[in-house]
Amino acid sequence: MKRAWLTMNSSDKWGALHGLVPLLFLCVVIPYWSHVKNGWGNLGLRMQTLWERMFDTIGDDQFNLYVYGLNGWTFVLYWSIGLAFLLAETCARPKWLLRYKVQPKFFVMLPFSIVSHYILEYQGTLPPIRELPTFQRFLVVFFILISTQEVVGYYTHRLFHHRLIYKWTHKLHHQWTAPIALSAYYNRPLDHLIVNLMPATIGLPLTNAHFFTSWLWLTWATLRTLSDHSGYHVLSFPSPRRRDFHHLKFTECYGVWGPLDYLHGTETLFRASKSSSKTN
Repeated sequence: MKRAWLTMNSSDKWGALHGLVPLLFLCVVIPYWSHVKNGWGNLGLRMQTLWERMFDTIGDDQFNLYVYGLNGWTFVLYWSIGLAFLLAETCARPKWLLRYKVQPKFFVMLPFSIVSHYILEYQGTLPPIRELPTFQRFLVVFFILISTQEVVGYYTHRLFHHRLIYKWTHKLHHQWTAPIALSAYYNRPLDHLIVNLMPATIGLPLTNAHFFTSWLWLTWATLRTLSDHSGYHVLSFPSPRRRDFHHLKFTECYGVWGPLDYLHGTETLFRASKSSSKTN
């Protein structure tokens, strides 16, 4: 392992460590913010005021917000951004977006959300929806969500590539050998539930995430998966080349961030292709 690390170039090392960036960020940011009340400071006071005004307008029924609000927001976000990428692909507009091109099912989510909500409500652990979480708790929960997404996402994704079930589940998604943004959720229901939804959402009940944290996380996760499948390196996310390579070869780059691919040796061809493209 040490020898392999020493022989890697700087870009490959960054790819292997990319999933550790949130941890390093937390180690630096949390001590800095620990002396500020609730971690947000004056910004937090303004956010809290706006947060309460929003609920004064739309109401604070937790069932409606967690089930219909989060799912409705994710639905609109997915289709609006996905269609924008599709329009750019078909019309070759806007021209500036083409410089970032690197390429040569919600009905399942609704009952899943209802069950998760009632489990937390039955346990009486839902955080007060009108009171924002502290900045420290927000960061810690966000890091746990990133970690669980990588771990659960890698192993469920690799499981659905097993020859005994691939044909009946995940093969439909891989009809797109050069995916577009809207193909991110082109799956069979069971595949969508376990490979797409579970990695992104299982950390929410495990951490008892606040509605504010859940909203930002689902927004971030949805934009990330759209970016990964879009073929465009935009939105300040890692390059979609990993996902493109996975759809091209099928047996590499199962993870979201990459550390588990590195540990299990499922990104060797991808690293080799990057090295060869640089030498050429």
